[in-house]
Amino acid sequence: MKEYALAAGAVAACTAAGFAVHGALTVTDLVMVYLLGTLFVALRGRRGPALFASVAGVLSFDFFFVPPRYTFHVEHPQYVVTFLVMFAVALLISHLAVRVRLQAEAAKRAEVVAETEKLRSSLLSAVSHELRTPLTAIMGSASTLLAQAGDGSRDLLTNIRDEAERLTRLVHNLIETTRLESGAALKKEPHALEEIVASALERTEKILAGRRLEADLPENLPLVPLDPVLMELVFVNLLENAARHAPEGAVDLVARERMDGVEISVADRGPGIKAEDLGRVFEKFYRASAAPGAGLGLAICKAVVEAHGGTIRAEHRPGGGALFILTLPRGAR
Repeated sequence: MKEYALAAGAVAACTAAGFAVHGALTVTDLVMVYLLGTLFVALRGRRGPALFASVAGVLSFDFFFVPPRYTFHVEHPQYVVTFLVMFAVALLISHLAVRVRLQAEAAKRAEVVAETEKLRSSLLSAVSHELRTPLTAIMGSASTLLAQAGDGSRDLLTNIRDEAERLTRLVHNLIETTRLESGAALKKEPHALEEIVASALERTEKILAGRRLEADLPENLPLVPLDPVLMELVFVNLLENAARHAPEGAVDLVARERMDGVEISVADRGPGIKAEDLGRVFEKFYRASAAPGAGLGLAICKAVVEAHGGTIRAEHRPGGGALFILTLPRGAR
């Protein structure tokens, strides 16, 4: 209501100005006064008040200044054309002015969001790097004590080491996430996927202990241009995700050559992913279940794969479970 009151006040001010200069200007020149009022309202309000100012301006101009005055009767047909042109111009001015204002506001919001995201990323990166050193020391100390420990303290030391390793993986994910978001260039070179997968399986050996792993990677897969460190992190996160959500059953990793590149799938026999979560599992910090995790693993998988010009998606696995399929192009993009 305040904006409509402002529009009414602007039209009233234009009418008062019209009376003040009526003797010095022609009747049609007064049209510009009302158009300025419409522009003022449009730059400050929404489309509704601007439209109201346009209509009220035309009616006020007709009532107060077009002969016969103080009536809506139009004596000369040319004034009808004047009204139509005035109304059309007023609508165009209000539309363009409101659009410019909305774009300016959107640009300002985007700038604030960008600055906030930049600050958040900087803080995450700084904290992550600061955590890496003490975590490495904790793991080293725990491993040393574990090698010398008796049965009484072995379980406690094993838990300390395993949790420190889990925190280290989380910190690594945070560091790589912020690095990708900052636009860091990838170090891509042609690599054999079998080597990357083998390294990832070695890093997840303890996590996958007790599960049957079925890996099917043909020997004739083409070399793929990729950043080996980041792509290894993708497979580590996918395998860890399968281990967390499927405590029992096999984990299947299959690679196939496609027309435009290579397709790799990682599947488990866990509870699967709800339909409403399929499109959100790759969002940062989003967790689709109560399984432990910070919600960063799949987000960084998506960021890394897309940075390589590929795609990744989640599906329901036939027969139960979750299926993650990623594709990587043959050539650099």
